[in-house]
Amino acid sequence: MQPRVTAILVARNGAKHLERTLKALSLQTRKPDIVITVDCGSSDSTAKLLADFGPTQFIAADADLNFGQAIDAAVRVTTPPTHDREMLWLLAQDSAPDPNALEILVDALEIAPSVAVAGPKVMEWIAGEYIHNFGESMTPTGATVTLVESELDQGQHDGLSDVLAVSAGGLLVRHTVWEQLGGFDPALSVVDDSLDFCVRVRLAGYRVSVVPAARVASAGDGIAGPNQSSRGRLRRRRVRAERSAQLHRRLVYAPAWTLVFHWLSLLPLAFLRSIGQLLRKEPGAIVGEFAAAFGAAFNGMRVGNARRSFAKTRTLGWDAISILRVPSAEVRRRHSLKREASLFGLHGERPEIRFFSGGGAWTMLAAAVVGIIMMVPLLGAETLTGGGLLPLSPTVPELWASVGYGWRDLGLGFVGAADPFAAVVAVIGSIAFWSPSFALVLVYALAFPLAAIGAWMAATRLTDRGSLRALAAALWVLAPTFLIALADGRPAAILVHLLLPWLFFAWFAAARTWSASASAALLFAAVAACAPSLAPALFVVWLLSVALAGRRVMRFIGIPLPALALALPLIVHQGLRGDWLALVADPGLPVPSGQAPTLQLLLGLPGSDGWAAALDRFGIVGFDPQLFVPILLAPLAVLAVLALLLPGARLASGAWLVALLGFGTALVANQLVLAAIGAEPVRVWSGTGLSLYWLGLVGALIIGLRSLHRFASTPGVVAALALAAVALPLIGSLHVGTAAVREGTGQTQPAFVAAEAQIDNRVGTLKLTPQADGGLLASIERGVGATLNQQSTLDSTDQTLSDREKTLAGLAGNLASRSGLDASADLAELGIRFIVLQPPGSGIDAADTALRTETALDGNSALAPVGDTEFGRLWQFGETDAAASTPIPARAGGVFGLVTLLIALAVVGSAVLLALPIGAGREAVRQANRDAIRRAARANAKQKPKRVRRGKGSVASDLEADLEVPLGTDLEADLAMDRETGVGTGLESPDDGTADPVEDDNAR
Repeated sequence: MQPRVTAILVARNGAKHLERTLKALSLQTRKPDIVITVDCGSSDSTAKLLADFGPTQFIAADADLNFGQAIDAAVRVTTPPTHDREMLWLLAQDSAPDPNALEILVDALEIAPSVAVAGPKVMEWIAGEYIHNFGESMTPTGATVTLVESELDQGQHDGLSDVLAVSAGGLLVRHTVWEQLGGFDPALSVVDDSLDFCVRVRLAGYRVSVVPAARVASAGDGIAGPNQSSRGRLRRRRVRAERSAQLHRRLVYAPAWTLVFHWLSLLPLAFLRSIGQLLRKEPGAIVGEFAAAFGAAFNGMRVGNARRSFAKTRTLGWDAISILRVPSAEVRRRHSLKREASLFGLHGERPEIRFFSGGGAWTMLAAAVVGIIMMVPLLGAETLTGGGLLPLSPTVPELWASVGYGWRDLGLGFVGAADPFAAVVAVIGSIAFWSPSFALVLVYALAFPLAAIGAWMAATRLTDRGSLRALAAALWVLAPTFLIALADGRPAAILVHLLLPWLFFAWFAAARTWSASASAALLFAAVAACAPSLAPALFVVWLLSVALAGRRVMRFIGIPLPALALALPLIVHQGLRGDWLALVADPGLPVPSGQAPTLQLLLGLPGSDGWAAALDRFGIVGFDPQLFVPILLAPLAVLAVLALLLPGARLASGAWLVALLGFGTALVANQLVLAAIGAEPVRVWSGTGLSLYWLGLVGALIIGLRSLHRFASTPGVVAALALAAVALPLIGSLHVGTAAVREGTGQTQPAFVAAEAQIDNRVGTLKLTPQADGGLLASIERGVGATLNQQSTLDSTDQTLSDREKTLAGLAGNLASRSGLDASADLAELGIRFIVLQPPGSGIDAADTALRTETALDGNSALAPVGDTEFGRLWQFGETDAAASTPIPARAGGVFGLVTLLIALAVVGSAVLLALPIGAGREAVRQANRDAIRRAARANAKQKPKRVRRGKGSVASDLEADLEVPLGTDLEADLAMDRETGVGTGLESPDDGTADPVEDDNAR
C-alpha cells in the first residue's frame, strides 16, 4: 500500500511569510495527498491566501488556538488511520520546504518502520545557508537543548540520525502514533510541545530521526515553536514560556514520590535563578521566572492530566533515552564555543581600549609622579586630619553599623537616617579592613593616578587618539576644583572628581549593555551620595537620556534607583521635618567656605587659586592673579567653544549641556547656607558642581581637537601647559603650608580621654570652642571621638533645639561663668566626664571668651584639672556613669529601618549583580548569533540587489519582502554592534523591547 500524507498548514497573521510557504508546498516533487489549512483568527490577508491556495479542507479556527490545538482540529476532520503508512506533515506559515523535502521525509519513514517521527534540517529564512535548528534533546535536569543552531551548513552534521526530538515545523509523524499518544500536550502551548511529544514517542517504543537531506526554511515567527524575535517583549515572553514548559515537564516526568519536593522547590529555585538572570544580564526574565514558578505551582489539573496520559502510553524506562540526553558539561562547552563565535566569528573582532599600547599606562605613571610630588609631606602617614577629614571607625562592622536608619551616636545622640555617604565611606573603609582610616590615606596617595586613568578611559568614548586621551587625563588631574578639594581636605568632593569620568564612561554605553547600565546606576548613586547638590543636574541628564533612548529606554529607567534606595530613609526623615532643601547639604564633617565671585566660578575655581597667597609668601609684587589666571585659562575655553563650530558639534553640544548644568549647580550651591559651625555659616560647596562643569569643558575640548586631526597637538599642549601654570601653587600647597590637610594621629580626643574610652566606650566629653563673636560653641563627643562615618546632615542642618540641647546650652553657659550654680546634676544627666576647652581662633572676642571660660572651669570645685593637651585644656568630672545616663535605645531602627535596609540591599545588590562582568547567558548568546546571521544576510542582499517579478502565488513580490527590510536601509545601525567599544560582553539580553543599538558619530 502506498503511503498517504496529510499536510496540515497552520497560520495566524502570517501573510508576509505565507506566500513563500504556499509556493514551496505547491512545488513539492512528492505532492501531499491531502492538504488541510487552518487559519487561527487572522486579521490580515492570511485567510484569503489559504483559501485561494485550494486546499482539500480549509478550517477557520479561533485566534486563541495554539499550534498543537490547531493540528488536533485538523486531524479531527481526517479519516481515522487504518495502517502505519498514513502520515501527518505539520507545517506552519513560516515553514517553507525545499521541493524534495516531503519526498525525502517519506522515504525515511518507509525504509525504517521503527521510526515514528522524522524531522527536517530547519534552515534560516533569510540566510538559507545557515542552520536554524537541527534536532533537540534535553539535559538530565530537563532543560531543553537544541543540538545544532545558528551554524553555517557545510554538511558537518549530516551524519546525525537518531535524536531525542525534532522541532515541530516540518515534522512528519505516523498518523497512528499521533492518535496513540494524543498529539501535543495541551499545557505546552508553544514551547517544547514537539520535544515532549517526541519524548513520549521514544518511551512508547518508537524512534525519532532527523533527515539532513530534507530542508525546511523557518522564520521563527512563533506559530510552530517560540517566536525568535529579538524584540524585548517577545523575547521576555519566550523566556517565560520556555521556563514554564520546563517546569511543567519536570512535574509530569517526575516520580510520584518526588512531586512534593519539586513543588516545594519551585519558589526557592525561582529566587536563585533570578540571581542568575541578573548575573547573565537578563533582568527582564525575572518577572517571567516567578510567573512560571507560580503557574507551575497552581496548575495541578493540567499536570495531572498530562501525567495520566504519559503513564498510559509509556512502555520503556528513562534509561532507554539516557544516551540521547546531553550532559550538562557538554551544554556548558557548547555555550562557551557559541559565545566565542558570537564575539569573534560572526560579529568580527571587537576594537580594543589599547590601554598599554595607546599610552594609558604612561599617562597613569606620569600622574602618579605628579601626585607623589604633591603628597611628599604626607608620605608615611597612617591617618590624615584637617579640613573635613576625620578618622573612621576602627572596625569594619562599626563602619557598616553607621549605614541606614538607626541610632546616631553623634552629640547627644538621636534615632535617624544616615547619609548615603556613610555607605560610600563603609565601602572605602572596608578596602583597608585592617585599619579603615588608612583607606583615606590611600585615596590621597592614589588620587592623581586614579583621576588620570578615569579621565583617560572616559576619553576612549570620544577619540581613538592616544595623545588626546592623555590630554584629557592631564586636564582632569590639574582641574583646580580637584586640587583645592585635596588641599582643603574634602573627601566627598575628591571622590566625586574621581567617579565622574567613570560615570560618563558607563553612561555612554548604558544603552548597549546591561553591565554598563548597572555600572552607571551604581556610580550615579555614589556621586549623588558624595555630592547631593549634583543630584538635580544628574537627574536632568537622566531625563534627557530616557527621552532620547527610544527602544533602549529600559536600560536608563533604573539608573537612579540605587541612589533613591540609599537616600530613602534620609528623604523620609527630612520630609517629615519639612526641610527638603537640606537634602542637598554636603555630607561629612561641615567645612566652612566663603562665597566665591561668579567670575571665579566661571574659571572653575571654587576658592582661591593659590597664586595670591604664594606671591605674598615670597614677597613678589607686580603680578595680579586676577588678570593672568583668566588669560592662562583662555586657551582651554576657546578650544571648548570651538568644538561647537567643528564636525561633531552635536556631541559637543551635549558636553556643553553637561558643563552648563555643572556651572548652574555651582552658582546655586554658592548661595545656599544650610548649616553652621557656631557663628560661622557653612555653604554648600560649589566645587562639586564645578567638577561636573570641568567634565563638560574637557569633553568639548577633546571633541573639538579630534576634528583638527594633525593640527590638534599644538593647541592641546598650550592648553595643558597654561593650566599647569594655574595649578602650580595648588600642587605645592602642602609644601608651603597653605593646605589644611596634614598628617594625623588617628585621635580626635586627648590621650587621657582615649585611654578612659577603652574602659567605657561611650564616655562623654564636652568640647567648648570660643567663637569669633564672643560666643561659645558646646558639643559632645562619645568614646574616642568623632568619626567620618558617623557624621550626619540631619544633625548639621537641624535648626531647632531639643530640650536636652537647651540643657546643654545652659550647662555650657554656667560652666563658662562664675554663676554659683552646681552643674554636677546636668553633667551627670548628659553623661559628661571630661571637658575640653579648645584653643581660640584669631580675634580678641574669642580670646577673651577662652580666658573667662578657663578661669571659671578652674574655679569649679566639681572639676579636676588634668592639664594642657594638643586638643586644648582638659578637666575631669568623676561622678558620671555615661552608659546608664544615655543608653542606646533597643531596636532603634524599628520596622522602618529594617524595611528600608531590605529595599537598599535588594536594589543595590541587583545592580551589583548586573554590573559584574561575568558574561551573557545562553539565551543572549543564541540571540546574538541569530542577529549576526540576519545582519550578514542583509549585508549580502545590499551588495547583490535583485528583483523577483510578482505573480499570482509568487514567493514574494521582491527580495525586499523576503528579507523583511527595505533594500535601501542603512546597515550602519545593524552593524553598529560589531564595532561596539562598550563595557560588558555586548551580548546582554535586550529584555527592554529594544532594537540593535545605533552607533553615534564618535564610535567610528
